Amino acid sequence: MGFFAGCLILYVLGGPRVMGGDIAAWQAVIPVLVLCAATAFRSTLPPLAVAVGTVTVTVEMTSSGGLGPVLIYTDLLYAAALYGATWLCRLLQVGTVAVTLATTIALVALGNRSEGVTTGVIVALLLISPVWTGVLIRNHKEQADAERERAAQINRLAELDRKTVLQTERTRMARELHDLVANHLSAIAIHSSAVLSLTEAKRAAEADKGENGEKGEKGERGDGEEDPVLRALAVIRENSVQGLTEMRRMVVLLRSDRGVDDDWDRPQLNALGALVEQARPAADAAALTLHTEFPEAFPEVSSVIEVTAYRIVQEALTNVLKHAAAGRVRIRCEAGVEQLTISVDSPLSRPDGRVRQRPVAQLTTGAGAGLAGMSERAALVGGVFDAGPDRTAPGRWRVRAVLPLTQNS
Repeated sequence: MGFFAGCLILYVLGGPRVMGGDIAAWQAVIPVLVLCAATAFRSTLPPLAVAVGTVTVTVEMTSSGGLGPVLIYTDLLYAAALYGATWLCRLLQVGTVAVTLATTIALVALGNRSEGVTTGVIVALLLISPVWTGVLIRNHKEQADAERERAAQINRLAELDRKTVLQTERTRMARELHDLVANHLSAIAIHSSAVLSLTEAKRAAEADKGENGEKGEKGERGDGEEDPVLRALAVIRENSVQGLTEMRRMVVLLRSDRGVDDDWDRPQLNALGALVEQARPAADAAALTLHTEFPEAFPEVSSVIEVTAYRIVQEALTNVLKHAAAGRVRIRCEAGVEQLTISVDSPLSRPDGRVRQRPVAQLTTGAGAGLAGMSERAALVGGVFDAGPDRTAPGRWRVRAVLPLTQNS
């Protein structure tokens, strides 16, 4: 529409002329309409647009010689050089130069040399200038696309290198875990099983002798309450076997490329009760009473939240068994609509009743790593973690974690 309006203004101001005679208005408007129609598909079908424009301008120049169609034609040449195929761009570069030279030579040979050169310069501005401008912008665009593709390729290579380094490190970690920790856990499980097997064999032998009255007292003991040492050994074996199983799962996970959402055997919220039951023998030996407050049915939450909650309770129980004084330990889990709250509070008093004043990091060698791990787990899922002396209950230590459920569903 802009081209058409501009051409109409030019015709109104000057009017088309043919060999000194006026022509009809509709004859002047038709070429403009054809060229304006060609501009509609100048970027989608550049060869067709240039062909239509070339024929129309040639006919127009031999009849009326209006300036409007020539200006529209320059835009078609520019678009063809910018959007057209490579062969069309090269053809326009050579063709416009050849037409300009041929026109200039012909005019110089047939007429005034000065007028011919001037006309040649005008033809060059109208033909060569738009084509080479389009070629220049096309080259810049192709160079920018090439640089963009090169940058994307470099990013892909960097990502592949990062994944390779990450997988190599994970493989090394898996190897170290298997060679060191897993072997130690296997040794603990084997030795505890061996001791229990020897004890069972000894009990069977004593039971046989007890029939003759030689070991009657021990036989009664074997039929009565279980030996606490044997019970502790059984707990050691069970926990070592379970730890070895989880360690092997972790080794498999580290050696693979699977993400956190893959289907592997993760701890679940409904296994918290079994976790507390496993810790009861050790708690009884430390004069600790474990009291749980769990909901009747845990809500369905994401696997990430389940793993985080389970590990926090597991680590908190481990710290209780290592550091807490004799007394009552309360493990609570409250499941709401938007968050899951976990709290473990335990006695933090010495036998003489004085509150322990040493920092947590100085209680045992390497202490504090468990608290840091729990805090990191909670932070990774967008939760809040807090551990320290309970201000509302002096002499007690509280571990509390609030895990959001909505954003991790």
